[in-house]
Amino acid sequence: MSQRISLLHPQWMDITGPDGTVTHGADQDWFPDPWQQRAGCGPTAAAVIFAYLARTKPELAPLYPEEAMDRASFTDLMCQVWEHVTPIAHGLNKPELMVEGMKSYAAARGIALSPALFTVPAARTKRLPYEEAAAFLHASLERDCPVAFLNLHNGKVKNLDRWHWVTITALDGGQATILDSGSELEIDLALWYESSKKRGGFVTALGDGLCAG
Repeated sequence: MSQRISLLHPQWMDITGPDGTVTHGADQDWFPDPWQQRAGCGPTAAAVIFAYLARTKPELAPLYPEEAMDRASFTDLMCQVWEHVTPIAHGLNKPELMVEGMKSYAAARGIALSPALFTVPAARTKRLPYEEAAAFLHASLERDCPVAFLNLHNGKVKNLDRWHWVTITALDGGQATILDSGSELEIDLALWYESSKKRGGFVTALGDGLCAG
């Protein structure tokens, strides 16, 4: 699974701020409430994914029918998603919470989603080979669906925040392109998979028939 795979239209996740500045994806700091700003990385990632799917797949348009990609409109979407993808005391710290939240948000808009997750156990000896995780990501991106990535411990990867959700938009072997806090970054995902000391996981909103670990 060494060939590069990317979303078809990553630029469609760009959001324009009030001063005309363009961010790549959203930033949880846009939430109006301090607790939301602190714990809102999961709902933010989910909102970015929903907006992309609504724009690229007509049957999923109800996920974000407004389609507006200005910051004020997108923040409204983030707040709506928060009501379903809702962090608990320690945040959205389990990938299963993302799966259930995505299903709930979609159901409220009349859409039956079947998200799938690939879990990454805390014990490295219990993890499946990285190639299987990469195959899961590749399958989702091949369907033109971004992937939500939960990282509770960044291991040896310096440019990745711990206890945090980001959005994966491309994969090239062990390297992943992510959206985080309004920026696009390249991270060594294979190194994270090898060196992270806590559990984590990947969630795709379009999991029908997809084999998950």
